Amino acid sequence: MSKTVDLNSLTTRELLALHGGTLAELRVRGVVRTANGPAGDYAEALVAKALDGTLAPNSEKSWDVVLADGTRLQVKSRVISNPERPGQRQLSPFRSWGFDSLVIVLFNSDYTVAEAVRLPADIARASASYRSHVNGHILQARPALMRSGLDLQPLLNQEESGEGPGTRFA
Repeated sequence: MSKTVDLNSLTTRELLALHGGTLAELRVRGVVRTANGPAGDYAEALVAKALDGTLAPNSEKSWDVVLADGTRLQVKSRVISNPERPGQRQLSPFRSWGFDSLVIVLFNSDYTVAEAVRLPADIARASASYRSHVNGHILQARPALMRSGLDLQPLLNQEESGEGPGTRFA
């Protein structure tokens, strides 16, 4: 049963408290691991469950999930509220390349998976551009790049719906 909260009636402090409380409950449920915006943690958890991997310890340099065969995955995600705006496809900077594959997860504004792909690290690195002001490489999850990888969207959607091999997020 879904409960609706009238967000317009809440003060800014009440909205922030609701956000903090929501993140705390999502941490208890194992959906997110930090108090950061939930997209990154949620994407990492989905990928780990869908691919039967293990999450890295918080703040692990360069990778987020390790698979049973030792493959290290870096997971990058974005919430895309307006697909027509190309800037919304810019991923957070890469400051190291100590991973084997990159998984990009693009969420719709309701956190359903819009697109998800797995790419070899060398493809990701070749597609990224160094930016000194962020001391890292920037990658745009453009449609051509997303088409060049292994499509994981069906698998992640299956995991989201509770029909995948991992445990459904309750």
